[in-house]
Amino acid sequence: MTRAVLERPVESRPANGGAPARRAVMRWAWRLFRREWRQQLLVLALIIVAVAALFVAAAVATNNPTPANVGFGSAKDLATFEGPVPHLAARVAALERRFGHVEVIENETLTIPGTTETYQLRAEGSHGPFSGPLLSLVSGRYPSAASEVALTKSVASAFNLGIGSNWTEAGVTRKVVGIVEDPLDTLDEFALVVPGQVRSPSDVELLFDAPGVSPASIGPNVEDLSQASSNNAINPETIIAMIAVLGMVLIALVSVGGFTVLAQRRLRSLGLLAANGATTKHVRLVVRTNGAIVGVVGAVIGAVIGLVVWLIYRPTVEGTGHHVIGPFQLPWIVIGPAMGLAVLATYLAAGRPARTVATVPVHEALSGRPMPPKKLRRSVVPGLVSFVIAFVFLSFSSVSGGAKPNTPFLLLGLIALIPAVILLAPFCLALAARIGRFLPIGPRLALRDLYRYRARSGSAMAAISVAVLVAVVTAAAASLRYGQYLDYAGPNLASNEIVVYAPLPGGTIVSGPGIPNHPTPKPPPMALLDAKVHEIATALGANSTLELLQTNASLQRAASGRSWSGQIYVETPQLLRAFGIKASAIDPDADVLTWRPGIAGLSRMQLTWGDGGGGPPSNQYPCPRSSCIWNPTIQYVGSLPSGT
Repeated sequence: MTRAVLERPVESRPANGGAPARRAVMRWAWRLFRREWRQQLLVLALIIVAVAALFVAAAVATNNPTPANVGFGSAKDLATFEGPVPHLAARVAALERRFGHVEVIENETLTIPGTTETYQLRAEGSHGPFSGPLLSLVSGRYPSAASEVALTKSVASAFNLGIGSNWTEAGVTRKVVGIVEDPLDTLDEFALVVPGQVRSPSDVELLFDAPGVSPASIGPNVEDLSQASSNNAINPETIIAMIAVLGMVLIALVSVGGFTVLAQRRLRSLGLLAANGATTKHVRLVVRTNGAIVGVVGAVIGAVIGLVVWLIYRPTVEGTGHHVIGPFQLPWIVIGPAMGLAVLATYLAAGRPARTVATVPVHEALSGRPMPPKKLRRSVVPGLVSFVIAFVFLSFSSVSGGAKPNTPFLLLGLIALIPAVILLAPFCLALAARIGRFLPIGPRLALRDLYRYRARSGSAMAAISVAVLVAVVTAAAASLRYGQYLDYAGPNLASNEIVVYAPLPGGTIVSGPGIPNHPTPKPPPMALLDAKVHEIATALGANSTLELLQTNASLQRAASGRSWSGQIYVETPQLLRAFGIKASAIDPDADVLTWRPGIAGLSRMQLTWGDGGGGPPSNQYPCPRSSCIWNPTIQYVGSLPSGT
């Protein structure tokens, strides 16, 4: 009798251990991170701070601007008519036949008694498919009958009303049943009634969708959402993404040194791992996995901190942006890639130390001796090429001849300049080491040490250089912007000052040379204006008031971009006294007094008045040197107590 013996086939496994070996190595890398996280605290802190800052910055930058669909809701097209619209039902029916459903919003502008503030009596459906985003309920309920009304908080406060109160307007009494708001524009003040209750509308809005149809072909008073939206090519998401890329590049450069030190500290452990059969790929995987773990932990913690800060700061953004912002209304399309960049930055930063430690022989690794400095074998050509490209782009950014630079070329130049700085940093260390021969012993040793370990110190120097480059470019751009004497961008009042405007009655255009047939306005009731201004100043606790006379004028120059137009104040004795200027110290030939010293050095400048020429009329107001103003407006500046 013959018996057949069946043997279990031999399992064929990869020589490097396959997936089980990689999992074991990755678990070992996790244990390495838990033991050595304090040595990686700098990199971890950088990742946490960067991700948290980008989280909050992205949330604020994208949510603070006015929403694009203000006035549109969920509709794509909006038709606006001023005043009562004849045959409104026929117009709505015609649009419905062409485009489907049309929503009608009627507004009547009313004035709050005793004030100049206005609000709107609005007839609008409370659950319309298009107007839904334009209306939200704060408390109570929406009106459902002609005898009911819902008010915004500001209107309810102005009339001292609450839910359940009776509100009378134009002889009609309605019961307040709710508090509402426009979540896209919280400054919108209105009283909401059911459709059909506005008898004399000041304007009528029609919301509808007309896909693929030009607004001009529908009517002259029609616009679509794309026309109302901002056409800025560089939106906040793009700017935040660029900042995220730059920030993670800097973190990656700083992280190279940290992971290099960690690899040297754990060199004996890595050598023991290799002695137990780990391949060079496994050793590299340990260091790279450790870098990825640092990025993941830092990104998660940073995102959690950023979310907490955003939830705390969100009410402030709602107040400054004047629209409702959801707690999780966040630009995840920016936040997600930013967190991914954090992981990618640390993973790539650990790549060079991983390759270096994997080439160390096992017996040297087990001995624990420090690794000798690695010679840098890198060509200077790529860095020089990037530098030349950056120089060319930056040169072309200003060849347009205008006052503003060519933005695309400027951005490309800055982008090309960053890798140029990174690639040239190690060679700058070599140059500095040669110069160090002529320095004292202390700086000479420091420079030589940096040169010996330039494979590690070069990345740190590159990070510092890029950071300084960004700071210099930002400071230069800011100084150029705020150094433009004819286009100054900044406050013109102190934090404890307030301006009260009092326009002249009867019109603002006065008679004078070259302007015939225009009646001269009557002198303003100065006593009444003074009394009202002093009443306001007393209520605010102001210490003093100053009367200002102003006109519209412009400074023009033949050169392009050298012009200014705006309000010029009349040099009155009170104004000179407020600034501590003596009349005898003023040049009799001076036309304009200003603290901007650069204006005096501009040649071929000409002062023109609001009408385009002729000069100011006389005998209107007692002005110095027999000069006066066009289009006069009176305003008062009051100094408030400190801290007001």
